[in-house]
Amino acid sequence: MDTEAIALIVDEPIAGHFYWVLQKQDGNDCRPIEAAEGPMPTYGAAMMAGIAALQRRNDARAGSSTIH
Repeated sequence: MDTEAIALIVDEPIAGHFYWVLQKQDGNDCRPIEAAEGPMPTYGAAMMAGIAALQRRNDARAGSSTIH
């Protein structure tokens, strides 16, 4: 069983510019593995886009582990 844990973070480095980031635990540190290419106008929009990215990663992993 693969227990890869990925966290979804929404950051607002500039007021009104929200970015999602997928991070993976790497020892005591977290490292980004995927991120938004540009800012989103709201926290909710960034969260939904991040969830979609997380789902795509999950779907790709599930598809690659299917035995034919």
